[in-house]
Amino acid sequence: MHFIDRVIIFILIDEYVSHYMRKTKENTEISKLRILMAADKEFCQRGFIAANMDAIAAAAGMTKGAIFWHYESKIGLFRAIIKRAIQRIQAIFQETLSASEPVAILEKFRELFKRIKKDNAFNVLLVLSDADKTKDIPKDVLVECNKDIAEIMTEVDRILLEAKKSGELRADTDVQNILITMVLVMSGFAKIKEFRSLIDPFGRNIDDESVINTLFNGLLSFQKKGQK
Repeated sequence: MHFIDRVIIFILIDEYVSHYMRKTKENTEISKLRILMAADKEFCQRGFIAANMDAIAAAAGMTKGAIFWHYESKIGLFRAIIKRAIQRIQAIFQETLSASEPVAILEKFRELFKRIKKDNAFNVLLVLSDADKTKDIPKDVLVECNKDIAEIMTEVDRILLEAKKSGELRADTDVQNILITMVLVMSGFAKIKEFRSLIDPFGRNIDDESVINTLFNGLLSFQKKGQK
């Protein structure tokens, strides 16, 4: 075989292997996404301890063995869906608050909360606020998850403090109270279904967006009073 023929064969083999590896990687990513989407739903509905790996496998259209090939354990899968949810929340956070439009910071936070509430990532993170759904999750996993969430809240705190320092928020604005109120309202959505009969005894629909608007209308009203 001539040298040039060997070179051509080598190039063809290399191209085939590269194509095969790319397709394998693409298929792996698609499989992992199917697993994560199925796991999102199962963990949100049942919590960690009651979540059924067979149900996740069925919903993903895969075998349980295939799931454990991608994720070494139920805990590993739980870590993955939480990480994915946090990354999604961080992306929404950056997109909304870094917008160049000259909108008041509290209005940006209003929009941020509405976007987060509508995103499934929020429902995933709500699992962490429900003690019943986090039973038997190793402490180090919860610590890791809470650390990531705390970093997001620290950034919110920083942005609000900067707005106060720049004069966009009133000098007597209690940033910590705003932060606590935001957390309580958002985490409260986890309990709305459980306490629906007490919150709304007449059976009317509870509008999540109206709840968010009420919060921010109150915050904005306080800021406007200082401008008079």
